[in-house]
Amino acid sequence: MTWKTILTHLDPAMATEAEAATATPLAFAEAFSAHLTALIFPMDSALTAPSSADDALRQAEDRAADAFAAAAQRRGIAYQTKKRTSFDYGNGEAFADHLRVSDVAVLSQYGAQGMAAQILQQAAIFDTGRPVILVPQTRSLTGLPQRILVAWDASAASVRAIHGALPLIRGAAETIIATITDDKELRPGQSGIELTHLLARHGAKTRFMALQRGSGGVLERLLAAAADTESDMLVMGAVRHAPLRNLVLGSVTQDVLGDGPKLPTLLAA
Repeated sequence: MTWKTILTHLDPAMATEAEAATATPLAFAEAFSAHLTALIFPMDSALTAPSSADDALRQAEDRAADAFAAAAQRRGIAYQTKKRTSFDYGNGEAFADHLRVSDVAVLSQYGAQGMAAQILQQAAIFDTGRPVILVPQTRSLTGLPQRILVAWDASAASVRAIHGALPLIRGAAETIIATITDDKELRPGQSGIELTHLLARHGAKTRFMALQRGSGGVLERLLAAAADTESDMLVMGAVRHAPLRNLVLGSVTQDVLGDGPKLPTLLAA
């Protein structure tokens, strides 16, 4: 299994920084000889119909498309750009539709994690069956990750996240399977150690790490472990809970989507 079609988003406001804003999807497309598609639209115009787009917006989209095309061509990457005028429904729906016929999405975060960005990310993660990689502005990857921390709780979502991350896991120098042992009790057949054996059969270099949650949150503990192990990517399952449940018990997924990722994070639902 490898990735042959990668989907990303580019905001027209980033036209002058298009290559930096899409550094990670460009790097992945180059590494996997994959086709890279960029949807180009303003993140804050989720309800804007194409007919209402003014000339300035169209020109900004054209500049962003040209800059992205130039960056892809310099690397010899097969690419395609699609502007907001090519679809007449919400950005989240449009991105999800294109992701269903892609292998993976790579979304670089620039600026504050606003509601429009969260809507698009949730549609990509929960409505497509595809893995989504969220990349913070300060932690872009210019190549494949070398050390990956996998959050393992034996849930169906974590299984799908690991399967989605296999192209990266196989090429990493090390993959660390981390389980927070005082958060959820796992039966012997669900253990992270068994998972390391599976991934080793796929050619991955793996080891298991047992973590104690302590007094902090689950995401806080995972990020601390990622820092301790110098991991440059986090892989985790994504679960959508009712708002009341999130408020009372908290949600690792909502923490990532609400605050934005602290390091490149692959999620799958």
